[in-house]
Amino acid sequence: MVRPREFDHGEALHRAMEAFWEKGYGATSLQDLLVAMGISKSSFYEAFGNKRTLFLAALERYGDVQLEQIKTHLGGDVSPRQAIADLFEMAIDRLLTPEGRHGCFAVNTAVELAAHDPEIAAQVNGIFERMASVLQPVIARAQAASEIRADRSAGVLAGYLVSSLGGLRVIGKARPDRTALNDILRVALTALDR
Repeated sequence: MVRPREFDHGEALHRAMEAFWEKGYGATSLQDLLVAMGISKSSFYEAFGNKRTLFLAALERYGDVQLEQIKTHLGGDVSPRQAIADLFEMAIDRLLTPEGRHGCFAVNTAVELAAHDPEIAAQVNGIFERMASVLQPVIARAQAASEIRADRSAGVLAGYLVSSLGGLRVIGKARPDRTALNDILRVALTALDR
């Protein structure tokens, strides 16, 4: 009996996430995944079950990674309002790189699959809700410091910002133009103005 090749499960999952992120679920074949992950077919089935199960795990990993990056960024030394603006500017900077042209894996998944797959829709929505839950206390701090308007719910503004960030990433895939993206950012942030 041939023993399956050993591999780093976390690294293979990360590589699968990148493959799905680049091509989408439907366009990523099993062969694409095996090559990207550097594993055999038997190891794939033993470790991950099937393509859909792997996709759900990759999407979850993406959400975890994004959430940690957002938390780290928003926890910096700048004012809460500036941290929010910087988060958007960081997204624009990324959109202008070759890797950034892939957009947001969660948004891409929402567009490709969420309307037809309730489980995936719930997982994508969970990512967006977690992002909003990280933004909400930052918005509340900015409101308490009179940096942004206080007449709107911090939760509503957090949801709006997550939506705006997703929209910015969609536009950036089709039109990676810094001036146009900065114009969108400027208008989006007016919702915070006092």
